[in-house]
Amino acid sequence: MKKIYEDAGHGLPNDPGAVGNGLKECEVVLTIQELFNAYLLANYEGFEIKSTRTDNKTFLPLSDRARRANRWNADVFISFHINSAANEKATGYEDFIYKHASLGSKFLQNVVHEQVVPVICKYNVTNRGKKTANYAVLRMTNMPAILTETMFISNPKDAEKLKSIEFLKDFASAYAEGVAKFLELKAKDSTHVVVSKPEEVPKEETKAPVETPKKEELPKVTSLGDKYSFQVKTKKTIGVYRYANLAEKFKTLKEGTVFSVYGYTYAAYAVGGGGFVQMKDVEPLSVTLTTGGLSKDMEMEFRAFLKGEGIDTELNVYAKGNPSAEIRVAGLDLVKVKQFLDKKDWYYK
Repeated sequence: MKKIYEDAGHGLPNDPGAVGNGLKECEVVLTIQELFNAYLLANYEGFEIKSTRTDNKTFLPLSDRARRANRWNADVFISFHINSAANEKATGYEDFIYKHASLGSKFLQNVVHEQVVPVICKYNVTNRGKKTANYAVLRMTNMPAILTETMFISNPKDAEKLKSIEFLKDFASAYAEGVAKFLELKAKDSTHVVVSKPEEVPKEETKAPVETPKKEELPKVTSLGDKYSFQVKTKKTIGVYRYANLAEKFKTLKEGTVFSVYGYTYAAYAVGGGGFVQMKDVEPLSVTLTTGGLSKDMEMEFRAFLKGEGIDTELNVYAKGNPSAEIRVAGLDLVKVKQFLDKKDWYYK
């Protein structure tokens, strides 16, 4: 069963989203989500859906939205939004993936956008294109993720379209068709149908909030950033913890699971989705870096750096043919080497 996690953006009572021309974003995106569900349920099988919310009485912080999708091990995450701008003439459709997106997210965006194009043409909508952003729900989710912006609520002409159920149905169906193609869902039959009345999808139960440890009680986390993240593999089935002091386990990872880490403390690695794993439970995976040609002075400086940092690995220099050097490193040693090469502005791949 494929797992689809959907997020109707914003949500009352805390956050109505963009407001304008008699519409509230939190209400419009809820309708899009319901029509999205209806299309999938009518036309495909072999999937499950979970939702951030299915009513306008629920609000979740952005980190919780991503965390729930991660905890459920969703195969895809889609967030529905409506745009707004100070200039009421701003118009059109656009979709977003994370600015450092995985290949999976890029493929998802291509497939969804391809399905939306005929709808854009049908309604003479401006195509603002495929874009990237640093939105939390895209940055913190572990699976391929996309965020859609269906027109501008601040534009009176766009708002009139957003009041049309047929217009919303066409966009929702395009989103659903894109996700279905991405997940390679099995069609129920050869003829797609459109369901006028959306089917209800149960939402997750909201659990009582967990008391957050005081900041001064938590170990300092050193961020690696996306550029210097590296991959590790679990040595056994391990826990993922919500806090840097390894408190509150909220999911497990099976033995042999490979994933990226983005920060570290004295005893833990920070992983995507806002969690932490114990360093001793994972094995950093080695990576071979290949540099451009190194002069004798550069080679000596490189070797001095490795010795000074206590990085016990071989630097192989090839003088013949296309001059280059190779070094195989893992984990935080890999980060140190990449940072050294970047600081020196020496080419490597």
